[in-house]
Order: sequence, then C-alpha cells, then structure tokens
Amino acid sequence: MSRDPIKLTIGLGFTGVLALMGLISFISLSQMNAITEKMSSLLEETNAKTSAANNMRDSIRLRGDVLNNMYLTDDFIARDEYRLQLSVHGLKYKKSKDILSSFHMSAREAKLLDQIIKRSRVAKEYNDTAADNLLSDLPKEDVQNQLLLANKARKEMLTSLDKLVVLQEKVTHSVINEAKKYQETISHIILLLSLAAFFIALYIAQLVIRETSKKNSEIHFQATHDELTKLVNRKEFNHRLKEAFNNARDNHETHALCFLDLDNFKTINDSCGHKAGDELLIQLTRTIKNNIRSHDTLARIGGDEFGLLLEGCSLDKAVEIAEGIISLIKNYEFNWQDKKLHVGVSIGLVMITRATQNIEKALSEADTACYVAKDMGRNQVHLHGLDDDLVKKMHKELSWVADINNVENINRFSLYLQKIESIQTGKATSMYEVLLRLNDDEGTLISPGSYLPAAERFSLMKNVDRWVIKKTFKQLSKLYETIPNCNVQLFIKISENSLTNQTFSDFVIKQYKKHNIAHDAVCLEISEALAVKNINQTADIISALRKHNIKFALDNFGSGISSFSYLKNLPVDYLKIDGNIIKNISHNTTDKAMVAAINQIGKVMNIETIAKHVENVFTLNQLKDIGIDYAQGFYLGKPKQINECIEELKESTLQHSVKH
Repeated sequence: MSRDPIKLTIGLGFTGVLALMGLISFISLSQMNAITEKMSSLLEETNAKTSAANNMRDSIRLRGDVLNNMYLTDDFIARDEYRLQLSVHGLKYKKSKDILSSFHMSAREAKLLDQIIKRSRVAKEYNDTAADNLLSDLPKEDVQNQLLLANKARKEMLTSLDKLVVLQEKVTHSVINEAKKYQETISHIILLLSLAAFFIALYIAQLVIRETSKKNSEIHFQATHDELTKLVNRKEFNHRLKEAFNNARDNHETHALCFLDLDNFKTINDSCGHKAGDELLIQLTRTIKNNIRSHDTLARIGGDEFGLLLEGCSLDKAVEIAEGIISLIKNYEFNWQDKKLHVGVSIGLVMITRATQNIEKALSEADTACYVAKDMGRNQVHLHGLDDDLVKKMHKELSWVADINNVENINRFSLYLQKIESIQTGKATSMYEVLLRLNDDEGTLISPGSYLPAAERFSLMKNVDRWVIKKTFKQLSKLYETIPNCNVQLFIKISENSLTNQTFSDFVIKQYKKHNIAHDAVCLEISEALAVKNINQTADIISALRKHNIKFALDNFGSGISSFSYLKNLPVDYLKIDGNIIKNISHNTTDKAMVAAINQIGKVMNIETIAKHVENVFTLNQLKDIGIDYAQGFYLGKPKQINECIEELKESTLQHSVKH
C-alpha cells in the first residue's frame, strides 16, 4: 500500500465509488423486480376477486329478473321454465362465491363475505319460496308479500357485495400506495447513494485537480521566485517589467522602476557568516513588502540587489515610497548573537513612460542611478534624468522625515508657545498654543507644512505627537513645582496617526499621572477635517479622556460645509475658528456673519470660541463686538520658546503674589 496520503485517499475514494455504484445497481435491480412481482400478483388476485364479486352480483340480479318475469307471466309452463333458470343462476352464484372465498382476505373482507353468505341463505329461501308460491294457487296478495321479502334480501346482498368490491378497491389502493412509498424509499436510498458516489467522485476530482494545480504552482513558483526570500526572481521581474513597458507604451500609463543595493551588507556577511546574511535578507524583504502597495513587485535580482516595480505610480509617489524604504532600512535593527547590526540602502529610480526606449535601457539607467546614490553618500535616492539641484532639494526635505523616528536623539525639534488672549471680561486663565518647529542642518527653523504631511503619510506623526506631549508635560511640571496652583492651559494639536491609535488615550492619562498636573491644564486640539474623517475614533477618544476632565478643542472650525451638523456628536470645550475666515471679516460681510453664527452656536452649546490669525486691531475690535471669547495671532503675541515662556510665567506669577 502506498504511504502517500493523497494517493491512498484517491485509491480508497475510487474503491468506495465503485462499491457504491455496485450497491446501487444491486438494490435497483432486486428491489424493482420484487416490487414488480408483488404488483403483478396483487393485480391478478384483485382482478380475480373483483370478477368473482361481479359474477355474484350478476347472478343475484338475474335471479331477481327471473322472479319478476315469473310474476308477470300467467303461463304456468313458462313459470316452470323460469323456475329452472332460477336454479341455474343460483349455481353460478355459489360457484363465484366459492372462488371468492378461496382467496386470502383481510379481516374486514372476511367479515363482509360472511355477512353475504348468511344473507344469501336467507335470500335463497325467500327466492325459492316466492318461486314455489308463483307455481301454486295461493292468493295474489301472499305471492306479492313473498316477492317483496325476496327483493329486500337481494338488495341487502347487493349492498354487501358493493361494499366488498369497494373495500377490495381500497385494499388494493392501500397496497399500491404502500408499494409506491416503498418504491420512493428505495428511490431515496438510491439517490442518496448516488449523491454519495457523486460527491466522493467530485472530491476525488477536486483533490486530483488541486494536487495537480499545487504541483504546477510549486514548479512555477520555483521557476519564478528566489528560493531564500521567496521574492520574484530576475527572470519573472523582467517579464513583469516588459508588461509594464507595453502598458506604458499602449495606454500612456506611468510606472516607476527602482534598483536597490544594500549598503554594509557584505561586512555583516563576512563578519557574522552567510547564515546571518540570509536571515537579514529575509527580515528586510519582509519589512519592505509590508510597507509597499499590494500590487507593487519586489524582486531579488542579485546577492544584495533588489528591483522594485511600482505600477501606476507618479514620480512624487515613487520618491515617497523609495524614501520610506530608506527610512525603514536605516532604522531597522538586526539582532544576531547579542550584536545589534545596521545596514543602509541606496536606490536608483527611473520612470517608465511612453518615451522609454526599452526595458534593458531602463534597467541600465536604474542601476547607474543606484551607483550615483552610493557616490552621493548612500542611504538616499537618485532620480535618473532630473536636475541635480532638484534632487538635492528633495533629499533635503525627505531626510527630515527619515530622522523623525530618532527625534529625541538628534534633537531637531523645538517647542514654542503662542498666547491666546481673552478679549472678554472675567477670563483669568493664561492660555497658549504649543507650536512645533523643526531645525534643519544649518539651524534654520522649518515650517511644519514642509515636513508634517510627509510624516503623516509615513505614519510617523504619532511619535511626534507623543514627543510633544512628553516635553510639554515636563515643562508644565516644572511650573507646577514652583506654583502648584498656577492657572495655565496649553493647547496641543494631535494628528490623524494618534486619532487612529488605540493606545493613545492610555498614553495621555499615563502622562498626567506621571507629571501630576491638573487635568484641565492641557487641552487637546483636533482639526475639523480630521474629526470629520475619523468621526467615530474622534468621539471615542474624546469620550475616554473627558472622563478624566481633559478638555478638547476643534481646530480650523468652519472650514467644512457640514461643521454644525456633526458638532452635536463631538462634546468639545472650544471652537478655534478657521483663520482664513477671521482674516476677512473686516471687509467680507459673509465671513463676518459666519463668525457670528459660529459664536452663537457655541454659546447655545456652552462651547467657548477662539479666533485665529488676528493680525490687526480692526479685526480684534470686530471679534469683541461679535462676542468671541478668545483671540490668537501675531497682533496679540508672537510665538516664544516654551522654556522662555514658562520662566516668564513663573516670574509674573511670583511678582503678582508678592504684590498681593
């Protein structure tokens, strides 16, 4: 017997199918023959019994006719002949009765037949007496009375025979129905066995097809994939590259081809052995695959060289993906035998468009671009065909994103505070917005708009948010150490990455406990666009943190069309009105009306309002007239470094305490 479980299953399956088919044939032939024989026997017996009963009825009717003819004729000779006919019909009746009695009968049939026999005796006596009276000289009245008794007896016999015939028909129908049910049962059994055979055969067929397909797939996979990393090999990569080239030529599509060469891989391979090198390649390829699009093709085309085909990809997106890969590999820590090892990667990038001459040239250009990237310092992307100044600019911008994960080490970020002034009476709290700034290599402050969008795309802003919260809370704790009852509130903006992070709420609560500051000392800002985009996550975070008296503000409120419609589902404490609306209220009545409407809604819902981008006294005065609670902008105060601002708060608070 074969030890291969698949072959064993197929062999047993075919044996089972053949056995079932044989059983089906045997049951079909034997049971159908049995049913046919039973039905034939039943029909013969039924026909014979019915025929005998009908003959008995005919004899009874004929005897009645004979008596009636004897009564109607006055000729005694004719009456005597009728008398002889009466005896003949009686003999026929008896013969039919004997035939009927010879068959097997049910209890009801036997009972009816017994009644008929008893009544036939009475009827015979009445018939014979009536016939004898007709041959005598008895008065007519006596003869008629006897004839009536004979007729009555005949009718009772006929009624009983009718019942017997009907009962016989019922018995026959009952037997036929039972035979049909039995036949249906046999048919169901045969059907079930047939279905079992069919499904077994189907399973075997699927098993054979699946195994054949699996074997073919394995053969094809081995022919088109790298054995170590399971990535597409050079041959398959060239095939897909050719299809992308044809697509670009025929459909005007744009694709990107990247050539990746690992930096410092040979050193690890030589110092730690090929086993370490193989494991590193497996881990790196898995990491890269998890961070590219599902329809992109990553291939191993050499020892530590890889190809990446980005189908349907613009230049900007291709650069973003390539820089993301550089960041991933640069920050990836490979642990091997208590050693922490790092590698880098250089990437050459070339676009495949309708103008691309051929695949060989594109591969050559990508390879050359990769070497240029290595010569330029490694761990970077070089775009074939772009101006060198543009390449350097793109490298500079995206290098900030690559270093965000190590922000605490490189210390490129700094925090600033901008005053939020109360413009109504009775507002004593000192309020500030926390602003994040990035310093480039020359120490120049970089606008957040230059690096935050890219950081969001790479899901790195959650790290930045946590860094900002940690640093802000640390600075606040210093203020609380000096002034335990300080009345300060700082506004910290959180990103989409944090909104969709399940552990963010726990992190914030942990920081409150760690630094022991008042829960209303920090207000978390969420932009209106992100709140709408992630309405459920936003509501969940707000609900979780408001239980701890943590306040929330909606930033850039009024920029969306449906601002008011979703506001009732977000229990916030402040509305920070979009600066683009605030800047125009001095000369745009529509914007002024919008600000007034937002303020009115805020008052109804017990939400305070903050106007951003207040740049002049005219705007400030109109905001006061409208009833806005707070204002923020360069007219009221420019951003200051957080440590400087905290020191000023300490001094002013202490001076105020001394005066009072």
